[in-house]
Amino acid sequence: MSYCVFMHRSDSIYDDSPAERYQFPKQYLGRAEGSVGDWIVYLEPTKVVGTRGYFAIAQVQQIIPDPKAPEMFLALIEPGSYLDFAQSVPFSDADGPVERGLLNDQGKLSGRAQAAVRPRTSIASLIAV
Repeated sequence: MSYCVFMHRSDSIYDDSPAERYQFPKQYLGRAEGSVGDWIVYLEPTKVVGTRGYFAIAQVQQIIPDPKAPEMFLALIEPGSYLDFAQSVPFSDADGPVERGLLNDQGKLSGRAQAAVRPRTSIASLIAV
């Protein structure tokens, strides 16, 4: 099991309902499978105007093939586990991204930051789950 970050935006083209399910393409299946039975953190992308950053947590109950969409999967959320943060946490602060593990060897933001599903790096001080 592993903690993951699921990227979500309210105007998503995916069939997401953060308290119930998170739809994602097959390419992220291996990453998402590690989150079954564990907690994920929702992140609204920085591209969204007025982004909330990290805004909620939920527990993944199971992952199933999406019966309505070939090559897509659904992470089903454990009922009652979804919790909005009282105060969202910005993606970055004065020192850069709060997930320091997203920086490459040169100290620049790596491509990992844009993945819709990815293992959570180092935000333990941000969120204790």
